[in-house]
Amino acid sequence: MDRLAKIAFLTVFVSFCFLLRANGQTGSLRSLKERQKRLEKNENYSRDTAYLNVVNQIAFLYADSYPDSALKILQINTLNCDLIAYREGESDGYKITGNAYMTKGDYTNALSWYRKSYEVADKIGYKTAFPGIRNNIGLVYMSQGNYTAALKEFYEALKSAEAIHDKFVMASTLNNIAIIHFYQGKMDEADSTYKQTLLIAREMSDTIGVILAYNNIAEVNVEQNALPAALTNLSLAYSLASRIDNPEMLTVVSHSLGNTYFRMDSLGKAAAYFEAASKVSRQHGYSTSACKAVIGLARVRERQGLLEEALRNGLEGFQQARTMGHTQLLRDASEIVSVIYEKLGDGKNSLAYFKEFKIYSDSLRNLESERVAATYDAKLEFSKKEDELNQQNLKQQWMIYSALAALALLVVILVIVNRNRQRLNHTYKELQQKNIVIESQRKKAEETLDELKSAQAQLIQSEKMASLGELTAGIAHEIQNPLNFVNNFSETSIELLDEMKAEIEKGNPEEASQIASEVIENLERINQHGKRADSIVKGMLQHSRSSTGLKEPTDINALVDEYSRLSYHGLRARDKSFNATIKKDFDPDLGKVMMIPQDMGRVVLNLVNNAFYAVQQKQKHTAEPGYHPTVEMSTRKVSDKIIITVADNGDGVPEHIRKKIFQPFFTTKPTGQGTGLGLSLSYDIVTKGYGGTMDVQPKEGGGAVFTITLPG
Repeated sequence: MDRLAKIAFLTVFVSFCFLLRANGQTGSLRSLKERQKRLEKNENYSRDTAYLNVVNQIAFLYADSYPDSALKILQINTLNCDLIAYREGESDGYKITGNAYMTKGDYTNALSWYRKSYEVADKIGYKTAFPGIRNNIGLVYMSQGNYTAALKEFYEALKSAEAIHDKFVMASTLNNIAIIHFYQGKMDEADSTYKQTLLIAREMSDTIGVILAYNNIAEVNVEQNALPAALTNLSLAYSLASRIDNPEMLTVVSHSLGNTYFRMDSLGKAAAYFEAASKVSRQHGYSTSACKAVIGLARVRERQGLLEEALRNGLEGFQQARTMGHTQLLRDASEIVSVIYEKLGDGKNSLAYFKEFKIYSDSLRNLESERVAATYDAKLEFSKKEDELNQQNLKQQWMIYSALAALALLVVILVIVNRNRQRLNHTYKELQQKNIVIESQRKKAEETLDELKSAQAQLIQSEKMASLGELTAGIAHEIQNPLNFVNNFSETSIELLDEMKAEIEKGNPEEASQIASEVIENLERINQHGKRADSIVKGMLQHSRSSTGLKEPTDINALVDEYSRLSYHGLRARDKSFNATIKKDFDPDLGKVMMIPQDMGRVVLNLVNNAFYAVQQKQKHTAEPGYHPTVEMSTRKVSDKIIITVADNGDGVPEHIRKKIFQPFFTTKPTGQGTGLGLSLSYDIVTKGYGGTMDVQPKEGGGAVFTITLPG
């Protein structure tokens, strides 16, 4: 699953919640019903616009939680609005009908009713309704994965909302634009825009808006791997949602908490929050949220190894997404179902769902939407500047008109207006030319990025092969001993068999039996050393093989010991004159830890190789008489942390180098002797793969100490 999709789709539901609040009037459902009863005492209540407005407000409140009830109310109310030609009420009713269908996940009907609402509003000049309706239409397009059409609607809605100072719709539209940034991987822009919605919500004392903003900012934190920050923001959101006892908000935040704990590999907590979100969603008919919750449960169960249960969840989510026509959720569901079928050994179904995943994934990867975003941003900024310029021109005209005679003033105004038009045309042409240049540069940047990605993949493979090369000499040294034993005992056994044959021919069975016992002992030793050679070869193959990505119980002490020994023998094989003291201090109570052995083995190998290289170089070039190369390795468990250290008494790492030693392609070795990727890849494995830390500090008495800290 690519980076944009890892947890993004919760924001669509969040935006919809924001949108519902921004599109209608607020008010207590109880007070609205009481007002409805008072109005119904009037015999002509069905022709009373105040009554029709109240019914629309009741339907609006129902649309979010009880969409079917809302649709029944609206069917009669919009007809009554039409009968008395109350077009504003008719337009509002159509819009709220679209809201109800959005809650049900029926995007086709939702879009149809929103368009109908806009047609009526446009015909009667109902401008205050324009921003909310355009925003709703954009949200439907976004839910269907059509980001190009969605952005067009959002920017039009934002422009209309700013014109009438509608802060609710401004906040909702900014939220939706941030979602598009989120889908496109522009996390800094998404974070900045979400924080704008938070400021607006606080200005309006809008608790639900504040909850949604904190939730969305947390989603960005998760994508940036800032999980503690995500939990902080979600904790604030959940506390506020619990305080106002709002089921929609509790559903939204529970789903986000489930995603966050899933990323932290805290599967029990993740499952609990997904189940809570699923339960509330089903109770209130939140189709989209219920679908996302069951897909989240499928991911958790798959990682827990509960494959049958995971498959049921995944297929249920896929069916719900297909019913709604929700492209993003169809992509998520088909991906996890494909993975589960593969683990169950059902290759046919796995391939079928993987094809579905590729279809939906490709349909969402729409580069045109990025160009549209840039274009509309430019248009919006240009429109603002144009308005400012027109206002300045108007003031200037009135000043001249008051100072000069009417005829002279008219001539001056015509000259100024003509000049400004020429400047404006010139500015517009320059803007078009700059857009062409920007588009050309963007295409070149994309081509360069593709080339860099290809080069990066080749360099990573080179680093892996370099790592394997470091091992080869050590493995050759290790395997030579058992092979020598096998050869020696084989030759001895042949001689003993010849002697046994001679004794048998002489009729001396006792001597022959004794020789046979010696042959058996030799064969046992041959078998023993053959198995040792086999284990060494398997270890080499395991290192050269790509990681499966599956964590397994691993003896860290044995892993560090094995890779340090191979590294030392590898260096000795290349330089027979080199000798070093190896000190090991392993915690016997460490136990086995869940990790990927190949990945952690590469980390240890890189650190030990660097340590031996450092002491070897010091011995050759800078050491004083009596210097003894020494490399120390230790493991220990402190509280809930596992600490691995590799220290040497080489020349150490200067302060100015320590700041960039983990950067890609940085190396202190001569040209041709290092890729500059060893420590960078090791740092990424420890920090991103395990959520740990890696640093380097000077060693007392000279040298360096590399420390790895892993969660226990």
